[in-house]
Amino acid sequence: MLQGFHWFLQENSFPGSQGRKLWQFLRDEAPHYRSIGIDAIWIPPAYKPAFNRTNSVGYDVYDHFDLGEFPISGDPDPNPETKYGSKQDLLAAIEALHGDGTNQRIQVYADVVLNHKMGGAQDDYWQAIRVEKDNRNIERWWDGYESGLIEIQGYTKFEYPDRQNKYSSFKWYSRHFDSVDAAAKIRQGDWEFFEPSGKYIYRYLFNEENYIPQVKSFAQWVSLEKGNYDYLAGCDLDYGRYDVREEMKYWGSWLVQELDVDGVRLDAVKHINADFIREWLGHVRWSTGRNLFAVAEYLSGDLNALHAYIKRVTSEGDYPQRLCLFDFPLRFKFGDASRQGQAYDLRNLNSSTLMAEQPALAVTFVENHDYEYGRFYESHVEEWFKPLAYAYILLRRQGYPCIFFPDYYGSGNWYEAQRQWHRAQLSGNSYLDLLLQLRKQFALGEEQYYANPNVAGWVRLGFVPGAKGAMAVVINNAYNRVEAIRMNTGRSSKRFYHLATIKATPDGFLVVRDRYEMYGSKAEELYTDEFGWADFLADGGTVAIWIEDGVGLSS
Repeated sequence: MLQGFHWFLQENSFPGSQGRKLWQFLRDEAPHYRSIGIDAIWIPPAYKPAFNRTNSVGYDVYDHFDLGEFPISGDPDPNPETKYGSKQDLLAAIEALHGDGTNQRIQVYADVVLNHKMGGAQDDYWQAIRVEKDNRNIERWWDGYESGLIEIQGYTKFEYPDRQNKYSSFKWYSRHFDSVDAAAKIRQGDWEFFEPSGKYIYRYLFNEENYIPQVKSFAQWVSLEKGNYDYLAGCDLDYGRYDVREEMKYWGSWLVQELDVDGVRLDAVKHINADFIREWLGHVRWSTGRNLFAVAEYLSGDLNALHAYIKRVTSEGDYPQRLCLFDFPLRFKFGDASRQGQAYDLRNLNSSTLMAEQPALAVTFVENHDYEYGRFYESHVEEWFKPLAYAYILLRRQGYPCIFFPDYYGSGNWYEAQRQWHRAQLSGNSYLDLLLQLRKQFALGEEQYYANPNVAGWVRLGFVPGAKGAMAVVINNAYNRVEAIRMNTGRSSKRFYHLATIKATPDGFLVVRDRYEMYGSKAEELYTDEFGWADFLADGGTVAIWIEDGVGLSS
């Protein structure tokens, strides 16, 4: 899978874009993806964002039904397109990726944001209570400053006059949400005043008169971080309401059919009742007649929380639904390994991750838009470690690997508010193309895995249809020294030749093919003993690949 975007993607000036927006770029790249072995593309949120359409990634959802089709009255920019292009551009990109039936169908996964809306108009007063942001179990009911029952006018009115009820006539108001973090006005007794946004969460208390249930609450089966992590941002959808659940299920079915997508990536699920995610998936799969692939972003390094979430969605309730999760525990280990260098014990990579414990439901990745350079302090995986990490997810047996857009294409500098938020990175396509080739031709069959503190390695044994032979892979995080790891290949007295060593340099990624002088007498080849064992080498800070003699990569 390729994540087909990133947080700091310029509208039409990213590397390789040549003036094209993303949908046009993906359309034109479809033949290239087939040639390198990409099977699926995860596209960004395709619907109209609330703010700054030339920069918005799309998670600030304004109108779920506007895929770059409708202008907004009063908007200084009359162009109805999103940052990525028009709806017609999007449909053309998906058609190109799907192919014409004579070539490989590249699946397309839509990014689904069910948690919130943003950018609404000022609504009428609705009763609320202030909630502490860092502990949602603390509600400020006591007497005194910034406490007690209040009424607020939130930005919760979404009527979409420019869409004129096309696709859906549903209108959104305060009653359809359970909480917000901004209010245009606050009223308490005879006082009417303004309060800076972001200081508190305002939890709405009631639905309209005679609506069942009458009382609102934060959702259950969400993350227990901050006491209850239902609220994340914007206007939080209230899935305790039947009409909200039905509208978003209808929208999900509409989106899948309108775009003809093959799967979904579910955003921010730890903030949404897990039972509704199961209900939503079941409805969309049933109503569209499609066995959609689904992967969810439960952003946590707590493996027990991920296991509990998987169990709740996939094996409980009346209609359990298959669902994968992104392997954040493994991603966080990659980040730690990149920052700690040779002090990091590589044996840790193969334990306490979804890849290790639930490999069939693990989507593995090295980097994503949440943690790439510039998102948070030291949040990213440092460049030197990326070839090692990508070899780990692309050439091992477990997990469904995902490649990050700028790790393949590179990225440009991003300046905003007189600050450089993102530092340009160089393209990694030279080594990723090689790893993708190896994945299709050699990363097959059973796996033998070995690890020491500074060296980890594995052998893919082949012996299955499509496998060209055995492959040994070694990653080494030591500084400036060659290390070896002893591994069994299942081939006795067999020559293995050095295919490539990959390393990061200040000028980019270097792929050294054939002979590697640092390996001395094993610069070109090594031999297994009569029992199939050999000491396989890798240089410091590199990944090295060794291939069984007599076979080679097909172009």
